[in-house]
Amino acid sequence: MDIRHLKYFITIVEEGKISQAAKRLNMAQPPLSQQLKQLEDELGVTLFERHTRKMIITEEGMLFYQRAKEIMELITGTIEEVKEFSQGTRGTLSIGTISALGAQILPEKIRDFQIHYPDVQFQVWEGDPNRIMELVENRIIELGIVRLPIDNSIFDMIHLPDEPIVVAMSNKWNCDDDRPFIMLSELEEKPLMLLRRQQGTSMYNQDMYTGDVVKTACLNAGFEPKIICESSDIMTLLTWANHDIGIALVPKSALNLIPNTQLIIKEIIQPSIMARPSALIWLKGRYLSSISRKFMEYFSDERTPIKS
Repeated sequence: MDIRHLKYFITIVEEGKISQAAKRLNMAQPPLSQQLKQLEDELGVTLFERHTRKMIITEEGMLFYQRAKEIMELITGTIEEVKEFSQGTRGTLSIGTISALGAQILPEKIRDFQIHYPDVQFQVWEGDPNRIMELVENRIIELGIVRLPIDNSIFDMIHLPDEPIVVAMSNKWNCDDDRPFIMLSELEEKPLMLLRRQQGTSMYNQDMYTGDVVKTACLNAGFEPKIICESSDIMTLLTWANHDIGIALVPKSALNLIPNTQLIIKEIIQPSIMARPSALIWLKGRYLSSISRKFMEYFSDERTPIKS
């Protein structure tokens, strides 16, 4: 048994299918199946129950998976520590982000970071919060920028500044050309389009969206909101708003995705509606590369790190 076998086995467990694991490992499926069979023969146990459409990990397989992860984490951490000691701060910063916050927060911080650490390369993943949390937990990335809630037993975090929800609309729905704001009551009977979080896999099956807070605020104001669309893609909402279909309610950071838009943007008042809090997260108890630790320092002035 060697490190390669551990890597193959971990990938198969995380992907759930040989075909998906082979794709992630950039190898053909038959050799990967053969490597798994050789590993089972060497251990003398069955690691997976094979079914037509899926593979179910056995109790022995789950125990081996947990130990394999610990071994790979120790090896990876040791290699990184040795490299950083001998070469200085260089390597790859792997970070995941939801698109709106990434467009607002990352460019300036990465620009300044690159000035101080020009040998660092960046690997950036985008997705909804559930996907980013999965990537962090599976150790594909070290840091993630997401919206709460998160599982505090798995992640540590630094809270990021709060931001309001704003309306993005075309002239068709503009109530007043000059005001930079819109009162919540003015949205009554207007066609509203809200952001929904995609369902994740495993434990990340939350299905929350801006409608949680928007609907509550509207009901408290005495009216039922007219919701005509819910989407997990902010750009879809903004594109539909640009085509006069309705009024998109999105976090203010989403405006960084369309800096030259003709949409009219107004903050909601009486009352203001705040987007779900956001945070920089990392896996609790995991070794973090010096690159990631140094990058986290750029967020230290946001708020005090929250420990669980």
